[in-house]
Amino acid sequence: MIVDSWYNGYSPKERDTKFKVLKKLIKSGELEAAEGPCDLCNDPNVAVEHHDEDYGLPYLWTKPALLCLCRSCHRNKLHKRFTNPKNWYAFIAHVRRGGYANDLKNKSIKKELDTYQKACNDHVIFKLEILRPYKNKIGSEWFANIRMDIESLKDPNARLRGLKHKLLM
Repeated sequence: MIVDSWYNGYSPKERDTKFKVLKKLIKSGELEAAEGPCDLCNDPNVAVEHHDEDYGLPYLWTKPALLCLCRSCHRNKLHKRFTNPKNWYAFIAHVRRGGYANDLKNKSIKKELDTYQKACNDHVIFKLEILRPYKNKIGSEWFANIRMDIESLKDPNARLRGLKHKLLM
């Protein structure tokens, strides 16, 4: 896989280099292949793939730098948050009510989430039905404070380790 876009201030070359190392470590058995549950929606019964939030050296192979996300969360929600932030915020509300990405295949759940998103757009309070217990502390999840601005893709300050280092100096 050739990575062709910037993310969190990391160039396509930096991202591709870490991806190649990841694949090599998995092949050699030094690192496990991605395993569920999904680190975003918490679905325990879905195939997951690796997602990196940090491509800096030395490489980090643990959460929250390296996560396991289902394809829907990874490709349809997380990476599309820049172009559709309202959809991202509605999806996070869905996750926090115990919702899985796969639940959105259910027409009534999808309709309820669409109604929620419309209510938010109209500044109307709408409470989503709880689907399952949510075990994470709201606001402390890895995704709670990620940047939403498109500029963060190429902004070196989006590199959290670099920003922490600068603040300590």
